[in-house]
Amino acid sequence: MLDKISSLFGFRPKKFLGIDIGTSFVRIIELSRKRQAYKLENYGEVGTSSFKKRPFRIFHKNTLSLSNKEIAKAIQVISEEAGIQTKDVNFSIPDFCSFFTSFKLPAMAKDEIPQAVQYEVRPYVPLPLAEVILDWSIIEGTPPNSPLKILVVAIPNDIVNQYQEIAHLANLNLRILESEVFALTRALVKKEKVKKIIGLIDIGARSTTCSVIEQGVLKISHSFNIAGNELTEIIARSLNIDYNKAEEVKKKQGLIPNNEIESSKSVRKILIPLIDSILEEIKKAFRSFYLKEGKEIEKIILAGGLVSMPGLKEYFSTGLKKEVDIADPFFNIACPAVLSNTLKEIGINYAIATGLAMKGLE
Repeated sequence: MLDKISSLFGFRPKKFLGIDIGTSFVRIIELSRKRQAYKLENYGEVGTSSFKKRPFRIFHKNTLSLSNKEIAKAIQVISEEAGIQTKDVNFSIPDFCSFFTSFKLPAMAKDEIPQAVQYEVRPYVPLPLAEVILDWSIIEGTPPNSPLKILVVAIPNDIVNQYQEIAHLANLNLRILESEVFALTRALVKKEKVKKIIGLIDIGARSTTCSVIEQGVLKISHSFNIAGNELTEIIARSLNIDYNKAEEVKKKQGLIPNNEIESSKSVRKILIPLIDSILEEIKKAFRSFYLKEGKEIEKIILAGGLVSMPGLKEYFSTGLKKEVDIADPFFNIACPAVLSNTLKEIGINYAIATGLAMKGLE
């Protein structure tokens, strides 16, 4: 999206950055590519606590306010500490800040599609089209010989402008802005050898996004506001502890039964109602896909910081009655052997940034 990369002479950049700006962190991946092989050159992360107590990104009614100078400072700190000199970068945009929709078009020539998309998308976007940037892809059919199904993403201009300012302040060359789900799909799903229909569940701090991927193509994407922060908050209230301590308890105990804890204070018992709410939203999205396409989800991939919580994978597998895997963005990416154990632990947090960097090297 917003692709500005010059194709002059067909040159590809030797190295590229992917930057994922989260609610309370900034994560950077630097990849290089030789032929079809990707190599991890560098990575780094800075959290909110390194600068101030409030988040980098402030949310209000599904809008996004960025502390631009602090984010740029965080990027510069990571780059200096890691010795990153690459300037070409792709940024991710939170899925809940984007508007996703799909619709059918009759058979038409490829050069007629943009105008048709502009006309058809109007009822689906809750903002004037002059206030958004549209990106679209064909998910079914081939022009000009068959009817088409189009997936459209709309991103508000003011959000785009904020990311452009961050890149300027950090002295980076912004090439592409891309919704998180596309970066995740690139990093996690397209490497699947078996052509299964994948349910991609990204449980972040502020929201959860449930997407369906068929043969590497995003078919549907649905975001809702039950996620990691809400789970931490309910632990804090129930156990009368502060937020940071509740976050530690969540990561340590999660959904694992603990007979030593009084049943009314069991972290598992506290969390199950919210986890079940997440599962119900996912089931609704899968049912909607089945009603439209007549196809079942065959495999689940879990992404996002929450999915390393003890017991979550097993609970999802039982609740959804599907094969469930934890995301591994560094699969088939060459990494230093000395980092193998570390990357297994933290790799899931870098899935979005990895997909963004891969996009820059395509």
